[in-house]
Amino acid sequence: MRIGDFTIWPLIDGEISSDPSLLYRNRDRTAWAPFDRFLDPCTGNYLSTVGGFLIRGGGRTVVLDAGIGSRPVYPWLGGGFRSALLATETQPSDVTDVVFSHLHLDHIGWATQHGRPFFPRATYRCDRRDWDHFTSTDYVLPLWESSRSNPAEDAARNRLAPAADRFEFFESDDEVLPGIVAVEASGHTPGSTVIMLDSAGEQGMLLGDLVHTEAELCSADWDFVHHVDHDAGMAALDRIRQIVADRRLPFTAAHFPGLRWGRLERSRGSWIYERLPI
Repeated sequence: MRIGDFTIWPLIDGEISSDPSLLYRNRDRTAWAPFDRFLDPCTGNYLSTVGGFLIRGGGRTVVLDAGIGSRPVYPWLGGGFRSALLATETQPSDVTDVVFSHLHLDHIGWATQHGRPFFPRATYRCDRRDWDHFTSTDYVLPLWESSRSNPAEDAARNRLAPAADRFEFFESDDEVLPGIVAVEASGHTPGSTVIMLDSAGEQGMLLGDLVHTEAELCSADWDFVHHVDHDAGMAALDRIRQIVADRRLPFTAAHFPGLRWGRLERSRGSWIYERLPI
């Protein structure tokens, strides 16, 4: 994908297959009937991709989010991030910046490996609210994370410790790097961030975990189960959904299958999501 002078590649690390009836607090499996095209025909589950993105432009090589890591715990499946990066002819040492949309375990897995920063020359960047929240000694992993991980390795406080001196922090609506703007989207986590790419008169958005499924994107009131602030999370999606539709911006999200890009429009009172050609 190209946005102005930026070129963006998906870095697919793995996937997770989820019972769709467990993803939203106010929606059971029957609510998925209009969206069954997004479900695995063999299991009926929603298949989420796990990974990140490589962004090149403006003299920088940026990784946005870092997947689940090399030793995920089922039902996470991962380990492909490194190969996906190398397929773009990029070495970890080429990466100048690692930006995190937020600090859940499936976004930080390759931040460090074997007790060392995986990107040896990069500056690591995240919203300060997420850093303060997830690395606090008072933070307790919720059951959905602790039961699906090895907390001694995967919890943010432990995973990020070897790179702690590499971190710089931004606030909502800061320009993190030239042409890369952090858009306020708190709710999923205290510092959840959407990234706006703005280059050469073109714009595109990387939504992070603002939205997890196409069904949620196209519906006005699906409440994702793992938001820390449900009202704020749904309000952020309402606001940014309107922006991408009104401006006809290309966008992608951190868990859409294949990390595919698309566009959104409003037609006869309904949201219509269109996947863009590969």
